[in-house]
Amino acid sequence: MDVVPLDGFVDVVHDFNIVPYPFADSTFSEIHAYHVLEHLKEPIIAMEELHRLLVPGGMLHIRVPHFSSMGAFTDMTHRRPFGYTSFDCFQKDHAQHYYTKAEFDIVHKEIKYFGLYPNNGVYEKYVHKNSCLFVLRPFVLAVNALICLSPTFFERFWCYWVGGAGEIVLTLKKSVSSAR
Repeated sequence: MDVVPLDGFVDVVHDFNIVPYPFADSTFSEIHAYHVLEHLKEPIIAMEELHRLLVPGGMLHIRVPHFSSMGAFTDMTHRRPFGYTSFDCFQKDHAQHYYTKAEFDIVHKEIKYFGLYPNNGVYEKYVHKNSCLFVLRPFVLAVNALICLSPTFFERFWCYWVGGAGEIVLTLKKSVSSAR
């Protein structure tokens, strides 16, 4: 689904800002929303709609620009960037869970220094092939490893020294206890 009809890629043309999306409740076991949420007026409403579409236990794979990314602000269609803890409010016991009724468990969350590498799975196959110079790959992997040691330290201090990160990669699981 996309707002733009792209032959060979988009089956359903629909504006993500308009809910409900044209699918029944609990339609999908897996949803991939790569670089979508930063374009939307109300990303929490979109997350609630994606929650509605997932079966209990269904997986939601998300990529969004990190706030320190040049791409977060240079793309005129972007409304907002995201930080490492932006999606924590979707966890049941989080202090700000009152923002939403959607409940997810965070399965995986990381800040990636360079969005074009390393990639795998659906993202590599359909969105971005690994396009990093071979000689730079060890550097990118090392920076990613250092970021993973303390994402908070990276966001508070280090991202301003190394030129910022590319994106945040998340895998969320719809809580099995979710009523909807």
